[in-house]
Amino acid sequence: MRVAAGALVAVAVVAVAAHADAPDARARKALAEGERLFADQEYARAVKALIPVTRDGNAARAVRVRAWELIALARYIDGDLGGARDAFERLLEADPGFQLRDTSGSPRIRAFFDKIRAEVVPAAAASDVDLEHAAPRGAIAGGKVELDVRATRGADEVRAVVVLYRRLGALGYREQPARSAADDRWRAAVPLPAARQAYAVEYYVEARGTAGAVLARIASPDTPLSIPVGAGGGGGRPWYGRWYVITGAAVLAAGATGAVIWAASGQVDDGSLPPGRVTVTP
Repeated sequence: MRVAAGALVAVAVVAVAAHADAPDARARKALAEGERLFADQEYARAVKALIPVTRDGNAARAVRVRAWELIALARYIDGDLGGARDAFERLLEADPGFQLRDTSGSPRIRAFFDKIRAEVVPAAAASDVDLEHAAPRGAIAGGKVELDVRATRGADEVRAVVVLYRRLGALGYREQPARSAADDRWRAAVPLPAARQAYAVEYYVEARGTAGAVLARIASPDTPLSIPVGAGGGGGRPWYGRWYVITGAAVLAAGATGAVIWAASGQVDDGSLPPGRVTVTP
């Protein structure tokens, strides 16, 4: 089965602008090459470029997981279902709460992954809340960007929806509670500091139930979504004076718009959640 690369390539990708001297610089460079080949529908070559990433001991978990994801999708598209299963199993061993970011909307791919996950991570068989999120393509500094979230299932169990956001390169996330817009919809207005230069804001979304329990998540702290922010707002103070930048650290994993993600109940601090379907649309 061949699917248009533009549909299959998850827009949310690991940032490749790592420092040249970072321990995982080589792995990130190889990942970027694998993503390029995947986008060009050179699936066999993409797999060949990505395999070394999965074996690189210096590669961050998010980098290795992303490589396994692309390998699994490439093998599936080329009809190698056994190879795709093996890649997905290795991916889930590294991250049991992995959230599929395929944007093709293919029910076959979703069903294939869901079946494997239910076998590898039994808890993934249960699901209570499904979320849908229309991710913005961009914003302008000095104002706010509004994010809409809808519960397509289990809305009556959701007590709060929170957007956790940070500037790309910042250490921690800030919380922005969403207000209820309808019985199954929430809207959050995330403030964007003024800046003379463009930047990016990373974020993920949590639906919380009684006592703050996380019921579902769109993206995660390790693999957030990202919004490109254009310069604006009269310049403002230097962003690094307010965003607690990690000086000299490798660039953190970056997400983006347009993804299909799987999530559900679990612990907040493990960086991802097992089951439940979460759809993100551009």
